[in-house]
Amino acid sequence: MGYLQFITDLTILSNTLMNKDALLATLIGFGIGLLITGVLLAGPNLLRMLPPIHWPTISFSTQKNTPNPTPTPKTNGLSIESPLPDTIENSTDLLVTGAAVAGSTVVITGASDESVVMVKDDSKYAGKVTLVEGKNDITVTAYVAGKPTAQTVTVYYTQETL
Repeated sequence: MGYLQFITDLTILSNTLMNKDALLATLIGFGIGLLITGVLLAGPNLLRMLPPIHWPTISFSTQKNTPNPTPTPKTNGLSIESPLPDTIENSTDLLVTGAAVAGSTVVITGASDESVVMVKDDSKYAGKVTLVEGKNDITVTAYVAGKPTAQTVTVYYTQETL
């Protein structure tokens, strides 16, 4: 009978342990359920007591930002307003604008051609040159009473769009 008694005691012990595990799991589940219920019921009131959170505003613009041209400092009445120094262009035709002494003759020299224009009464000039691939030094020379004054601006030409 010793063996049968051992098996019976072992069965009672295992049933007791399984009941403790089941009871513990039930208590933990009940505690988690109470916590979730408390958060759902009291959470909105607790959130109103907290200070408001201000999130940064992020906006994306689809407009292309083009910088306002900063004129090159005038040298004896000559300035280049466009293009800006070290500009990257993707068109072979480049419009060069600026200001010079009214009535003077301006020669705009590019890498492959040049343009001769007369300065208008408003002291503005504009002329086109053709760009070549890579670095282009554009020289603007104004002739006032036969005396030349020159300025140079560098632009880069590539067929690729950035």
